[in-house]
Amino acid sequence: MKRAAFLLLLITASQAIPAEEIAVQPNIDSVGLFKNGLCVVHSFFEADAPGIYRWDDPPRCVHGTFFVESEGSVVVWSTARKVADPDSVNLPTGTLQTDLAGATVRLTLSTAPNTPPVEITGTVWKMPEPKEAPRIWNTQFESDPFSYSSRLQNGTVPPAPAPSTGGFLVLEGSEDANVPADTGRRFVSLGSIDRVEVLEMPRREAGTKEQGVLLFVVAKPGPVRISYLTKGATWAPSYFVDLKDAKTLRLNQTAVVKNELMSLSGVELSLISGFPNVAFSHVDSPLWQGSTLAGFFGQLSSQPGRGGSSLMMQNTMAYNSRSTEAMALPDLQEPGAASEDLHFESLGKQTLAKGDALSLEVAAGETGYERVVEWTVPDTRNAHGQYTGNEQGNPADGSDDPWDAVTFENPLKFPMTTASATIRDGGKFRGQSRSDWTNPGQRNCLRITKALSVQADHTEVEEPGKREQEIWIGGRRYFRSTVKGTASVHNFRGQPVTLLMRIRFSGELQEAELAPQDTLRHEGVFSVNPRHELEWKVAVAAGAEQKVTYQYTVLVMN
Repeated sequence: MKRAAFLLLLITASQAIPAEEIAVQPNIDSVGLFKNGLCVVHSFFEADAPGIYRWDDPPRCVHGTFFVESEGSVVVWSTARKVADPDSVNLPTGTLQTDLAGATVRLTLSTAPNTPPVEITGTVWKMPEPKEAPRIWNTQFESDPFSYSSRLQNGTVPPAPAPSTGGFLVLEGSEDANVPADTGRRFVSLGSIDRVEVLEMPRREAGTKEQGVLLFVVAKPGPVRISYLTKGATWAPSYFVDLKDAKTLRLNQTAVVKNELMSLSGVELSLISGFPNVAFSHVDSPLWQGSTLAGFFGQLSSQPGRGGSSLMMQNTMAYNSRSTEAMALPDLQEPGAASEDLHFESLGKQTLAKGDALSLEVAAGETGYERVVEWTVPDTRNAHGQYTGNEQGNPADGSDDPWDAVTFENPLKFPMTTASATIRDGGKFRGQSRSDWTNPGQRNCLRITKALSVQADHTEVEEPGKREQEIWIGGRRYFRSTVKGTASVHNFRGQPVTLLMRIRFSGELQEAELAPQDTLRHEGVFSVNPRHELEWKVAVAAGAEQKVTYQYTVLVMN
């Protein structure tokens, strides 16, 4: 019944709405930019009366995000039209039959020596355009629905050879007195032609190209609002941390906006930061004329991020590409709006041509800071408590060595998003670090340079005689081991340092010296051993050494 009602609606609408198409170009209200190349676009056009409105060359949208709102019902068709191509140029092809098609020419033919030349006048025959090759659809998937995405094929018959007249120039009619005018076509051997004179060249029409269009069948007059997700514009944040004096720093956030989407004129731009879920960001909407069923189902069955490059989401600008939180298309008209853990920072109305980039300051603030030596010891065990020897940090890049760092609380009124952070002291470059997501008022720690004058050492050993055997968990056999760890730091500097030391391990903490802060790490949710991070903040005098010990138990699979 629903299908019948829908068909009735279409028939009624087609009878009441004029068939003439009205070309429109929706006005862009706002564009919200993600850091991975996706953007949320809000646009509209005015429908003065019921009718069919045509949007030429519409955008390539993400599947499931194209949404239309209006005063009445709107039916959208995606189809193709042949349109004039002003950029087309009729360059010579080297084939007379093609280059002179429709022209009136006089041919001078070669003859035997001492024989007057022969001239022929006629119109060069214009060959008809070849038909498109039919598309072939493989329906084998009907017998195996679980693997049809791999069975779908969108093939074409191999293209037919390009039409040719062989070694002849074909004329239609002739003004040769010795040849009747109604003889039809005449084939003149190209090898016998000495000269070609063009007496009249037909007017060449502009070239055409096939272009996708969207047809909106609008039932009531009024604004038609369109929102969608597409690719083509992004923003890249950067932070500059200036250490003004021994206690205060100034934080500046800048953004570079890169536009490869379309020319924007007076459009409200918003920077979106957060960790949104865009489950179909790699899938093109079937409304896009460049899509095929094979491509659509292939994209649906693919898993972005595995085994190669994928959307948007695949480089340092794509920190925030996906998460487990759902994402709706937000209203971007309110500057500084937030939706759960998404933040929208307005840049106001901007004009940006396609291909241009824009750099500007977004926010700034001042806060107190502390210079520390930060040392993080990574976990060396896998999910089953087994020692791997491959630390989760990367020892080759010195990530587990002590670093001079600066700690401070985010002074901005909104979160610091994941971005590069350049540290300057007295206007001079000191280092560049990666700043992760930091909420307002939350502590951030940025590394500046490796602390070569502070040496650190860390060891862990199993306590002898404290191993507990035969513990069965989930059908696997484990033993419980007691491990003692020792961390020592020697300060070779001529002044004291504040040490911020973090040690990560898997197991159950038994005891630790100097009462460190114990935090459960989220990555151990599915591990038989909880993942811990111990953090000490201690002062180490000039030339002195600081040592701490801790002890924990860990389940190790046999």
